[in-house]
Amino acid sequence: MRLYDLITKDVKAENESKRVIVALRILYMVVFIAFSVDLLLVGRESIEVFPHGLGILFVANILLFIHTYHSRTKPALFCFMIFLFVWILFMIPFLGWSAGMQNYFIIILMLCFFAMYGKSGYKFLYAGFVLAMRIMTIWAYGGIKPLIEYDVVRDKLLQITNISAVFISIIFISYVFSKKENEAEEKLMKYNDKLKQEAGTDQLTGLCNRRRAQEQIHQMKTSGETAAMSIAMADIDFFKKVNDTYGHDAGDEVLKFVAKTMVDNCRNDSIIARWGGEEFLLVFPDTNGDHAYIALERLRKKIQDTPIKINDIEISITMTFGLTEYSFSDDESYAIKEADEKLYMGKQNGRNQVVY
Repeated sequence: MRLYDLITKDVKAENESKRVIVALRILYMVVFIAFSVDLLLVGRESIEVFPHGLGILFVANILLFIHTYHSRTKPALFCFMIFLFVWILFMIPFLGWSAGMQNYFIIILMLCFFAMYGKSGYKFLYAGFVLAMRIMTIWAYGGIKPLIEYDVVRDKLLQITNISAVFISIIFISYVFSKKENEAEEKLMKYNDKLKQEAGTDQLTGLCNRRRAQEQIHQMKTSGETAAMSIAMADIDFFKKVNDTYGHDAGDEVLKFVAKTMVDNCRNDSIIARWGGEEFLLVFPDTNGDHAYIALERLRKKIQDTPIKINDIEISITMTFGLTEYSFSDDESYAIKEADEKLYMGKQNGRNQVVY
């Protein structure tokens, strides 16, 4: 069995928090490794001084690790905390104050808030108890020398080992208990982005809708990155006749064809929106009216010359465009209104044209 599978294996009890159990197993392993390294650094003399005490702690660590596969979350959590309390209080006089065993109280403190479930008052109560124990430890053992004398190098290595074990434990606790919340928050952010996109998108054509187009125009105006733009209003000629003759499903296919043709034949930075019904808005940033006129003429001919195949029928359509330049001197609504008026002129004068 792989180490990952061993750590993440479910407990036998039902409706138990797997995160807590996984965290405890990791912590038992970290403590076990730190414990073993400490004894190796101190040497054979450590076993000769406290053979029974060290043996009991060593066996307890292993048995409590195994216990996590059979215990419920709360008893397993309290067993670990008690074990860590005993281990700290035993190892401080054994290795001395400078070894840094007192730093393991931080692990217990983090578990009080991350692993315990219940009212906040109880968590603060447990945290207060941990603080009291930490203060008592300073009072009882502060500055105590180790029972076994060892050189400065081993003293520093002991400090490094224990502070590393504490840091690794903090990292694992933070990761295990924040992973789910971070994933949930990320999903929520993506969902909000999706809702925002859908709120600004026309569901039939995939183009942005009127509100989103107005927001983008206003953003271009206020950003200062665009000097001017050309705005066009477009309308499918005799669209009602298409619906009446071929049905609304065919009308929808025509709208989607027009939308795709516009996207495929306009610059990537253009704004193309379904304004409503069979009417569309096109915005060309940093483009004067003459260049926009050429682009619209090319688009108009493309639509005119491309029949739309729906099942066994072919539908030919034309479009009329009204075009104006917008230099940000007035409100964008005036430019859109002017383009719409020119569109109306084009429809009055025979349709299938660009009025500029």
